[in-house]
Amino acid sequence: MTTTASVRDHATAYFDGWNAGDEEALRPLFAPGVTFRGPMGAAHGPDECVAGLLGMRRAFLDEVAVEHLLVTGDEAVTWFVLRTRLPGVEPFPVVNRMRVGPDGIDRIRVVFDPRELLAALAG
Repeated sequence: MTTTASVRDHATAYFDGWNAGDEEALRPLFAPGVTFRGPMGAAHGPDECVAGLLGMRRAFLDEVAVEHLLVTGDEAVTWFVLRTRLPGVEPFPVVNRMRVGPDGIDRIRVVFDPRELLAALAG
């Protein structure tokens, strides 16, 4: 059974690991069948999820600043601000919805407006 505390712990560890660029901390958080979908792509399995997070961290991510974390049942919804090192890209809000099952985080859905980020990455 997934508890509110374990969902909150998984969400907190996810963002802490992402900010730190810590593969060893991130990998065990994910269930074997985890899926990710967002405006800039999709990932399947822990390896792709970790690679995506760490790839963003290395390429352009400066900080993920969590402003709100709400837990309901087996899901956490997080509102955070993503700050990049890219010129001309202002910090922007992102909503992350993750579900935590008995084996860890098994689904992540992300919503944000990617236009400014995509333009900076293309230019």
